[in-house]
Amino acid sequence: MPKALQIDTDGTAEVISLPEDPSSWDRVLKTRLSGAPEPGHYHRQATMYVHHDGQGAGLQRNLLATAIACAWRGLDITYDAAYFLPGRVVVTAAEADKDLDPLLIEEAQAIAGALGKLLAPGPVAWGEVVAAATRALAGHRTG
Repeated sequence: MPKALQIDTDGTAEVISLPEDPSSWDRVLKTRLSGAPEPGHYHRQATMYVHHDGQGAGLQRNLLATAIACAWRGLDITYDAAYFLPGRVVVTAAEADKDLDPLLIEEAQAIAGALGKLLAPGPVAWGEVVAAATRALAGHRTG
């Protein structure tokens, strides 16, 4: 079963298994996301699936998933903090029949750890979140 990463709005990220047959992913992703999945590409080796109308449905902002997407892209994808990935996000390998690269899972978990420490005392500016995510990614890559 291909491994993927589920990122929840509470800042947690857990490895999940998807069915072997990618043709059944739509059903599984629809259940996990509480709506039709829409793919986003913020890393050449990964696809991030979100609820297709998550903002319209009033889903909570997923700060962790958005910060990971920003770090992977190397830029702020929020358009000056106007758009955030909504609700639960599922990250798969770009190739549907493959596991998500363990390195990408480790990078996401490093970012989650950094943001958990940053946000624990209370709210901070979005720019600080993106900077912390970028530093965590760079620190993980240089080892």
